[in-house]
Amino acid sequence: MKTVTIGFLREDGDIQVLATLNNNDELVGERQFMRIAERVMQDLQAELGGEYNIKMFERQDAPDYGTPPEELT
Repeated sequence: MKTVTIGFLREDGDIQVLATLNNNDELVGERQFMRIAERVMQDLQAELGGEYNIKMFERQDAPDYGTPPEELT
């Protein structure tokens, strides 16, 4: 996987997005990327407790780049 979304399934069937990670430019190896993604998923699950079942979803539609807001430039 090169792009993942971490979140949970809502009652209406949509994904409640908590985090999106991408490694499209392969800045880290695939194993390292998956370890990072799994750690984020585990940390979110620990913070939210048992109320939500946090999962990782492979995504192809997540952006690779973005323009920062003016106050950051």
